[in-house]
Amino acid sequence: MKLFTVAKREYLERVRKRSFVISTILGPILMGAMIVVPGLLIERAPLVRMDVAVIDLTRSTFADFEGALSDTMPDGTRMFVLRDMAATESELEATKKELAAEIDAGAIAGYLIIPADIVESGKATYYGRKVSNIMMLERLQSALNESVVAKRLSLQGLEYGAVTKMLKRVDIETVQVVKGSEKKSEFERTFITSFIFIMILYMTIYLWGLNVQRSIIEEKSSRVIEVLLSSLKPFDIMAGKIIGVGAVGLTQYAIWAACAMAMAVYALSSGQFAQYVSFNPVILVFFIVFYLLGYLFYSTIFAGIAAVCNSDQEAQQLQTPLTMCLAFTIIVPMAVVQNPDGIFATVISMVPFFAPILMFMRINILMPPVWQVALCIAILIGSIFVSGVLAAKVFRIGILMYGKRPDIREIVKWMRRA
Repeated sequence: MKLFTVAKREYLERVRKRSFVISTILGPILMGAMIVVPGLLIERAPLVRMDVAVIDLTRSTFADFEGALSDTMPDGTRMFVLRDMAATESELEATKKELAAEIDAGAIAGYLIIPADIVESGKATYYGRKVSNIMMLERLQSALNESVVAKRLSLQGLEYGAVTKMLKRVDIETVQVVKGSEKKSEFERTFITSFIFIMILYMTIYLWGLNVQRSIIEEKSSRVIEVLLSSLKPFDIMAGKIIGVGAVGLTQYAIWAACAMAMAVYALSSGQFAQYVSFNPVILVFFIVFYLLGYLFYSTIFAGIAAVCNSDQEAQQLQTPLTMCLAFTIIVPMAVVQNPDGIFATVISMVPFFAPILMFMRINILMPPVWQVALCIAILIGSIFVSGVLAAKVFRIGILMYGKRPDIREIVKWMRRA
């Protein structure tokens, strides 16, 4: 069939482009960087000694505070070296000026003022040149908080250690029960994986559908389409472009999947990211199925839009509803996650414009009844057929129409005439 000749041309033309090679290579690199680099940076971040002067206006907090900051360097020395300034309220301003000079000279990292009413106010102030080291500052705050809480409890005749044991957090472990069998719930991992998958679905369905539209508009505006129509049927051109561009998307998925598996082996074997990643081969099959169905549905509509437009600017106005439909699928996932088998999630996952992404998400979170998955796939196939027939009718006439963009009534006339 001639449409496969068109598909082959579209496929080879795109996979040979430098932009395809760059985006395909950059994709795994960026994913790998997002997964691996943060962990490596945290692991290998150099520990530095922090000299801090403390102005303890309570005259009774410094010892407990210093004891709570027991962190050590790899060589066994203290990470936080505290100096008690033993200043009074009347000496505060002069002491601050003295310490500010030490900060400028690099003698100390900063100084902490513990006010006399810290037990009641719960507020202290840290002064330093670098206040962006969040981990260090959080450690200072945690140690000071521990010291102040212990003092509050002591004033009430309570012992900090005993109260801490009594306030030990109770954790509830979740176990999912499906068809009488039990398995430990991994909701956080499943949700993160689902969100990554639906973002990839969203981006690829939209971008490759948009590629079909731009290809048609480009050939229409350059009049190349007239040459093609001399030897090809309009349907062959439209279907060939859709199949060819879709195959490019699958090729990119295959390359990404190979890279992702290699990165997953590293990430999971290291144990650093095992709690964040959940992978099931069945989910990958559904991912490919819903990518193909979603792409075919949206790309036929994009092709119809391209046939009635003469430029990208005109097409942008008509494609806005499609873009909003796809964006909607990124907005509602939390509502679906809260009740994946509820009426709202069930109904909305059957709507062709939302089904490719939302039904896939339901499958990943809590497998729906088989009949719902089958019905969703059947609805998408039927919608692809209907949108394909309508787009082909518009394409057959609109592809040779130039000048003013037709309105809805004229497009309907084209469909009847075709």
